[in-house]
Amino acid sequence: MRLVIGQFPWDPFPPETPEPKGPDPIHRTAYQSAVTAADAYRSVRFALRREEGVLRIGNRFVADSRYRQVAFVALGNASGSMALAALHVFGDRLTQGFLAGPEPAPDELPFRDLLVPPGLPGFSGATEVVRAATEIAESLGPLDLLLLFVSPGALRAVCRPPDGLTEEEFARLLGTAASAGATGREVGLLARTLGDGGVGGRIAAAARQVDLATFVVDRGDGPGLVGGGPVDPTSPDERAGARAVLERCGLTASLPPPVLDRLVPGADGPSVPARVARPVVVAAPSDGLRAAADAVFDRGWTSRLGFLEIRDPPEAAADTFMARAEELIAAEQLTPESSTKGVAVFAMTTLGLLEGVDEGPALAAFLNRAASLLRRREMSVGLYRTDGAIGSPAFPPAAVYGPSTDPKAKVRPNRARALPMRGGITDVGMLAVALCGRPTAPGTKA
Repeated sequence: MRLVIGQFPWDPFPPETPEPKGPDPIHRTAYQSAVTAADAYRSVRFALRREEGVLRIGNRFVADSRYRQVAFVALGNASGSMALAALHVFGDRLTQGFLAGPEPAPDELPFRDLLVPPGLPGFSGATEVVRAATEIAESLGPLDLLLLFVSPGALRAVCRPPDGLTEEEFARLLGTAASAGATGREVGLLARTLGDGGVGGRIAAAARQVDLATFVVDRGDGPGLVGGGPVDPTSPDERAGARAVLERCGLTASLPPPVLDRLVPGADGPSVPARVARPVVVAAPSDGLRAAADAVFDRGWTSRLGFLEIRDPPEAAADTFMARAEELIAAEQLTPESSTKGVAVFAMTTLGLLEGVDEGPALAAFLNRAASLLRRREMSVGLYRTDGAIGSPAFPPAAVYGPSTDPKAKVRPNRARALPMRGGITDVGMLAVALCGRPTAPGTKA
């Protein structure tokens, strides 16, 4: 039987026939293409396959009969999508499972789950998440397989404060570091190196007898930082980097000596059992970026890469992106006679945020700043979250500012427009897109 791998079984976008409509069809085409290409369900189905007696597990192949039972632990914004993919691969061989994320588990998954609202590490439910993951890992034997699915948002689910700090104190420490100028990636590094629970390789340490395969959705900070690296012990370089962040933010003196001892050069970390495989990245920012650019190109636009990754805070990221977009658009020298419909500039960004926090306010800050920098009447800018409408309902998953890409549509030029998406399908960061259509000929209605 031929294996057919589709995308997520629930359409993340409202149905479009035959293609996106409304005032922003090009922006919506880019958005839908980016999310579809990075879809966590589809990506896991490619990484886990059963065909003709052979089981593919990431980058290795074994006999399909190799394992007696299969279990999973799914963490983060894409936990439901990734766990559902495992269910559709293994069926009733999937005997144990646990999910932790910001949305309820799909009804189709008859396993325990815990809601993890957006925010900084210091979540009281992390103890339950780590206990459940550890119990599953320790209950399995040499003839079993444990699948660990990690996506952005997992850090809050598994990171516990170190001995000597309460949950509130740990969250306050990380928040203070962010306020003092630490990037989201640096705050994640502090949580990974100082924290306890499941970060820094501690989940892998519990898998003493079972084969453990880890699949990661990366948002651009690096796969080793997602979820605090539950199967990757910290390195001396990471501990040195964390010490430098604390010193730069003026936080070293505020920490108890036992906490700082975690960062000394020779600090001991958990050992990783031999049966723990290297994590496999199943979706990354480049997947969404490439698909969006290709889809817009197919609609007759010229696609240009602005940046693979922007990690600056919202306003600085907008400054960087808009300056590059203007440079690339100017280089095309668009005229009413140009063969292209316009120029599209793309970039992925984290807006300098820590994984798992509510991105909505930062999305608004980026767009407000970008809107103030628009200098061409044919130019619009959009920012799209690939994790859907997770967090405050006051902020949409994506929004566009500027003129419509449908010449027949009537829109208010000074007001942002929301683009819809249903639920948290994946999370490979945010996609920024600037579109500039070719100018209209003199005497032609814009």
